[in-house]
Amino acid sequence: MAEQVMTEQKQSTDTENRTQEEPKCDEMVRRAIRSPFLLIRRNYRALISFELRYKIFVMLIVFPLLSYSERLLLVVNQESNIAMYNVVDMLKNPLSWVVLLFMGILMSIFTAIEQIGILRILNASVFNIKADAKQTFADTANIIIQQCKWKNLTILPYFLIVFPIAQAFDTSSVTRFIRIPGFILEHFQKYPAFQYGYIAACLILTLLSMRIIYSMTIMTVEGDDFPTACRKSLKLTTLKRLPSLLFAMFRTVILYGTLVVIFSILVLVLILGVIHWLEPAYDLMNLLTTEFVMIYTLAVGTIASWIFISFFQSVVMSNYYGYCFKETGTVPPLRKCRSMFNRRIAHAVFAVVCAVVLYFSVPSRYRQFKTILSGNTAGVMVMAHRGYSNAAPENTMPAFEKAYEIGVNSIELDVQMTKDGEIIVMHDDNLRRTTGVDKNVWEVTYDEIKDLDNGSFFSREFAGTKIPTLEEAIRFCKGRMYINIEIKRNGHDEGIEDRVVEIIRANDFQSECDITSQDYDTLKSVREKYPDIMLAYTSVIGIGDVQNLDACDILSIQETFATFDTVEALHRQGKRVFVWTVNEQETMERLIGLNVDAILTNDPQLALDTIKNHQGFADFYYRLSQVLLYIQ
Repeated sequence: MAEQVMTEQKQSTDTENRTQEEPKCDEMVRRAIRSPFLLIRRNYRALISFELRYKIFVMLIVFPLLSYSERLLLVVNQESNIAMYNVVDMLKNPLSWVVLLFMGILMSIFTAIEQIGILRILNASVFNIKADAKQTFADTANIIIQQCKWKNLTILPYFLIVFPIAQAFDTSSVTRFIRIPGFILEHFQKYPAFQYGYIAACLILTLLSMRIIYSMTIMTVEGDDFPTACRKSLKLTTLKRLPSLLFAMFRTVILYGTLVVIFSILVLVLILGVIHWLEPAYDLMNLLTTEFVMIYTLAVGTIASWIFISFFQSVVMSNYYGYCFKETGTVPPLRKCRSMFNRRIAHAVFAVVCAVVLYFSVPSRYRQFKTILSGNTAGVMVMAHRGYSNAAPENTMPAFEKAYEIGVNSIELDVQMTKDGEIIVMHDDNLRRTTGVDKNVWEVTYDEIKDLDNGSFFSREFAGTKIPTLEEAIRFCKGRMYINIEIKRNGHDEGIEDRVVEIIRANDFQSECDITSQDYDTLKSVREKYPDIMLAYTSVIGIGDVQNLDACDILSIQETFATFDTVEALHRQGKRVFVWTVNEQETMERLIGLNVDAILTNDPQLALDTIKNHQGFADFYYRLSQVLLYIQ
């Protein structure tokens, strides 16, 4: 009887305790829902530790693994390199698509690690539970392993297409380097229909990113697969609810920016205070030089970029829990992660893999950073693509003249051969786009087209501009500008390379130009017959041992494939590296850091200004910012 009374009293006490604790728990969750910054504050140490570990992991492990995957692509195709001349054969090989799928999965996994890891810590913050960065990595690995389902392959286009194109919420360290190649965007700009279509696609994908913004949160909190999480997210982001989410994000960005400014000022005041305390006679204004401010701003900006994704996800997490609480009166609990493997064995295997990758990756990364910091900016040549084609009609004398006027020392132009063997400067096989005459170049003589209006398509200011011949361009550029002469093969131009060399030699222009082509056989033919001519191979793709392409002295490569390893290998072999077509300052900065030999651009003035800014300390600053890109 006594035991029964004691049991009843204990149960009554437990009930009272639970009754007293539940309101406190509810209030704690409600506070977290109302304040995204509270989620950050409760576990800021774990968030910083996790992000720091992840950034180093990406720089030293993930990027090298992706490079090794490229080498695997060469192995399955039994090639030493992949360029334009063999890319079609590569795409016909089913194993190539297996490797490409593997690379996509690899990128998606490492992107998910960052997203889920941060969300996992923020989820713990909702319930005021202290998170541990090391344990978070283990939990994230378990979650990803549990999510290895066929239906989750739909996450690949989300990470590899929606994120990079939308760009609105792409804060990943891995996928932020994925961009649409410049030469594709250049084609979009030429044709209004494509340009508007591209803009529409970006807007649609941005809207899609906003509509499924809760998908990763739902996968982390509730354990749903990606398609199910997307469906739930769509229900939470109706047109009525979306504005409130956007306002919350906007408010957070403003507050975040304000906090960064306040924090940077306080740290700066602290630094100055310590210096004044130690050296009272020191003039603090001597410290506040332009150089100090630039480096300090760069350091603060780098740290701020590490933390931004946490603030962004905290808004998503708090809004998600807020919707759950409004609809059901309860919130999803903190889900425990079931361990999928023996921890000791997993740690041992992980340590071995990291050690092997680090052994091979650290020297390469060290050489890369050393090259970036100690490069010679003066060696980078600005090459006006088709002349100054942003200021005058492409491939015309006005475009070449304007390039020379602003101080450009090299141009790129395209040549075709007419029916009567004249070499004209023209990019397209057909004359319609620039002259309005719907005829192919090989179907007309030079006399039939020499008086066509080749400038009005650009603007009325250039009405009456003629199609120049290669000889006219050479005579203007001789002693003034280097020319990258691209032979555009069309299947109706047998002997065009002989005619081009004949014109070059007749004007004694061999040392001031090169012949380039996307057709590797053309270059091999020129190499055999005219060994004194400098040759460049223009390729969209450049993977593997491209330095072994013996028929060229220069590799003219698309910007996406201009990597440190490629540039370093080509320079070691005594070859030069041209990169096309670059119209964004951010990409120009990256290529300057890689010490490429020439940047082909439609905006040579921007390129000249960018290189001009690389003087003295500013050069070190810009190069250091390129190094920090790999840990942002």
